[in-house]
Amino acid sequence: MGFSSMTTEVSLSPAMFGIAGLAFPSCKPSLSRSTRPYANYPDFDDEHLYRHTRLVTSAVIAKIHTIGWTVELLKTDTLLAGMRINWYGFLGKKFKDMFGHFCGPVLSALVGLKKPRDHGVPYSITEEFVSVYRMHSLLPDEIVIRNINQPTNQDKCPPIVEKVPMKELLGKEGERRLSKIGMEQMLVSMGHQSCGEVALWNYPTWMRNLIALDINGEDRPDPVDMAAMEERGVACYNEFRRNLLMIPISKWEDLTDDEEVIEAVNEVYGDDVEKLDLIVGEALHAEKKIKGFAISETTFFIFLLMASR
Repeated sequence: MGFSSMTTEVSLSPAMFGIAGLAFPSCKPSLSRSTRPYANYPDFDDEHLYRHTRLVTSAVIAKIHTIGWTVELLKTDTLLAGMRINWYGFLGKKFKDMFGHFCGPVLSALVGLKKPRDHGVPYSITEEFVSVYRMHSLLPDEIVIRNINQPTNQDKCPPIVEKVPMKELLGKEGERRLSKIGMEQMLVSMGHQSCGEVALWNYPTWMRNLIALDINGEDRPDPVDMAAMEERGVACYNEFRRNLLMIPISKWEDLTDDEEVIEAVNEVYGDDVEKLDLIVGEALHAEKKIKGFAISETTFFIFLLMASR
């Protein structure tokens, strides 16, 4: 797909309800930014242009992730201050907006430096980040569609029209259903619906039988998560924590206080805590959480590292 066609067409196939809703408002301005270097620097070759636009788009995503998404998952005043300092520096947003980058990354953060501090490695999402960012339990089993045409008080939710199972909002069928609902009604409905808890045994029912599709809506073989992680060289839970200079667990009680979880992992792994897979111990949220955090400490470490990366 060329740059001209990207500005006018965003493929939603095979679209999922939520992804389509998020893609439309975020992709269009991002794609618009991506075309500017092409117009302003026609001498750029494809690779040069790709790396510039990739960096710009990554920066937009990073900003949303740092000062929007993460502070909602980690609902504490300390985290809010910390993530804003990470993005704007100790001098804060108002100073940076008024005077620009000043006196290095400590006072004005890493964003806006004349030269990136990437140690010669182009920005990319690491395997560790992908491995811990498995938050499927946030997804609901159904979407509650709201009536946007009926006026309501400002502090009340619009009335419910229907509840649509998520399995009906996937692939080609989901794309057709979305076109009938409309983008505005979908976004309003999603804005009034709570997400699920990031916890063990809260995996969406509809995803257990989900068949992955390719861009044409055809079945696509999908590797089992744990096997795929091993192939990519992602360490088991304890070794993963050691690599982050975090304290590994020595018994199941170090992982969780939940007796049911302890019984389950002991049945699978016995007494050998070193065999615990990352996706079970951390990404599937068995790990104890810090007060006010919706995610585990291990995930939080990766989030902090990637926020600065």
